[in-house]
Amino acid sequence: MSLGKLIGVALGPGDPELITLKGLKALQNADLIFYPASSIKEWKVISFSYDILKQLNVETESLPLVIPMTGKNREMHYQKAFDEIHEELKKGKNVAVVSEGDALFYSTFGYILKMAQEANVDCKVIPGIPAFIATGAEGEKPVTEGNQALKVIARPNGFEEIEEALKENQTLVVMKMSVLDNWSDFLEKQNRSFFYIERVGTPQQYSTSDVQDLKLRTIPYFSLIIIYA
Repeated sequence: MSLGKLIGVALGPGDPELITLKGLKALQNADLIFYPASSIKEWKVISFSYDILKQLNVETESLPLVIPMTGKNREMHYQKAFDEIHEELKKGKNVAVVSEGDALFYSTFGYILKMAQEANVDCKVIPGIPAFIATGAEGEKPVTEGNQALKVIARPNGFEEIEEALKENQTLVVMKMSVLDNWSDFLEKQNRSFFYIERVGTPQQYSTSDVQDLKLRTIPYFSLIIIYA
């Protein structure tokens, strides 16, 4: 039996209506869908991707791939996830793997894709809207324009890294910004316009461009900020 096809499908930033038509059709036509989950506790799946997926009302069977968002042995978890996918591909099934945002932008699927290519699996990737693009739309302000550069940092090592990036005439996107505290103090010193958002595209979405709103706010994992040039 020949191997099935692996399809990476981007779900978009959080609003189920922001998946592409091509992505939705791929999920409807797949034999099986896998979605990344950070954990399964008491039969409850912790997965942002699944939260989006279940709103699409796709009838295709779906299963979790448990990959913790933080901690050691992440490579081991990625390998285990691919092994699960590979077993289904060997049965001739066409398998879709979903991810929030874009499938190849700070995505779990990027790691799985490399392993699949090394195993000579036939692959296809369907792109989607990344969170920072959706954030620009929510803020109703161009992310960048003209000859301005754009830089993206994920999980910054410290405010020094961000400050260095801001020395250039460029817009800066910081993702997974919850690794740092005291954002309000930092932003006050910079005196630059910004737009902050968390859980973009979901009913829990919160956004602000007022530094005072961040003084007592706890920054969650799914958050980002655009600091404008």
